[in-house]
Amino acid sequence: MAKFFGVIIDEKRLAAIKGTPLEEKVEPIFGGALKRLVIEVPDELGQKVIEQFGKARFDARGFIEETPAAFKRLVFKKIVELKSLGPEVMEKAVAEIPSIKDDVAKEDKELPVPDIDISDVLELQKNPVQKPA
Repeated sequence: MAKFFGVIIDEKRLAAIKGTPLEEKVEPIFGGALKRLVIEVPDELGQKVIEQFGKARFDARGFIEETPAAFKRLVFKKIVELKSLGPEVMEKAVAEIPSIKDDVAKEDKELPVPDIDISDVLELQKNPVQKPA
């Protein structure tokens, strides 16, 4: 049975794939609150990914979970480069794991701060009491 790898798509990532066939493959999750792309991964390749990272696992749906953020960024980079969701994306990403080993080691100590725009939240915090319109 094939395994799957989901990549969460934020606005920045969506902009990177806008206008490509990949944009049509974005699927909503959690009632549309988030979006993702799904890569189908052959069993052997899925097992290779699991073996590379001590915390990684297959969940009940067959998705590869608990991989480092650095690996997820690498997979998205390969998706954009190859303009594909095929197994070749994961093959290239697995081949480049040695290049992210330092980032992975840092994540074991401290997770990186997400690169997201929170300016609207910061603006709301200036006036915490909202008046009805």
